[in-house]
Parts: sequence; C-alpha cells; structure tokens
Amino acid sequence: MAYRPNWYVITGGPSTGKTTMQRELAKLGYATLEEAARLVIDDAVAKNIEVTDLREDEKHFQDEVVRRRVHDEAKLDPARIAFLDRGMQDSLAYYRYYDFPIEQWVIDLVKEARYGTVFLMEPLGIFKEDYARTEPRDFTDFITDLLLEAYREYDMEPVFVPAMSIDERLKLILGHLEKQGTNGSE
Repeated sequence: MAYRPNWYVITGGPSTGKTTMQRELAKLGYATLEEAARLVIDDAVAKNIEVTDLREDEKHFQDEVVRRRVHDEAKLDPARIAFLDRGMQDSLAYYRYYDFPIEQWVIDLVKEARYGTVFLMEPLGIFKEDYARTEPRDFTDFITDLLLEAYREYDMEPVFVPAMSIDERLKLILGHLEKQGTNGSE
C-alpha cells in the first residue's frame, strides 16, 4: 500500500450512512469498496457461522478485518477514483476501543495506507440494528472520536459530513472532489 490520492475513505460509526453513501456514489459510476468487517461477517454467515460465534474472539475478528481490507484494496486500480467504506486507520480505532494490543504487522499496514480525503460521517441520531451489528447503541459516539484520532495521527484531517439529507451529503463529498480537480467518475 501507499498514498492513493484517488481513493477516498468514508468512515464513521454504525448507522451513520456510510453504506447509503457508497450506494449513491456507485450509482454515479464511481468504484466503491464495501466494508471489510461486513464482508467477513457475510462470509461467516454463508458458512452457517453465527455472528456471536464469529465475534466471540473479537481480537481474531479484528485481525481478519484487517486482512480482508488489505486483500480488497489490493484489487483496486490505484489510478481510478474509488470510495472505500472505511480505511486502514479504522482498524486502529477498533483495536483501541477494545483495548487490544496493536501488533507490528498492523502498525506497518496502517503506516503505509494514505488516502486522498477521509470523510467522517457524523452520527444521524438513529441506530438501525441488523444481523451484523453487535455493538451497543452508544458505540457510535465512542468510535467516532477514536476514528478522528486515528486518522489525525497519520496526518489525514477528516472532512466532517454533517447529519443532513443524502443529497446534501453527496453534494458535499463531490464538492471536495471538484475542488481537488478529480470529479470524474469512470
């Protein structure tokens, strides 16, 4: 991994609209990358593994999320504009939330990962439960602070995306691309 100026991260806690925004960007023709944690969960569910069983060893689960993110990012064209549902620095926030030791291999991956812009989705004030979410309702507030800290630690100042309509959020994100001169979808 290296600096990918054409890759944009959409991050935030659960129920902040990341997936919705990814879908809207995909409709406009942009490449998107799904959230690694949800993909790991979906793979387990497809094998008839219960989410609670998968996450019984949360440290192992978080390690698998990092591995999946590396695998999926390696498939992206570094020259093409892409929007990622979470970036490598998200893993730091999650390890810190759970108070897990951060192993050197993870630190090395995080150090290498740089993105064009990080968009931090502010909480919407709702919490939509589903099969993959095991976090408590107040988790979003805690993880939002940790995400901000993790990206700043690696010299990426997130752009806050306030709780507003989908169209307004989309306009804000695309406006940042226009300012950077990279507004074309492929």
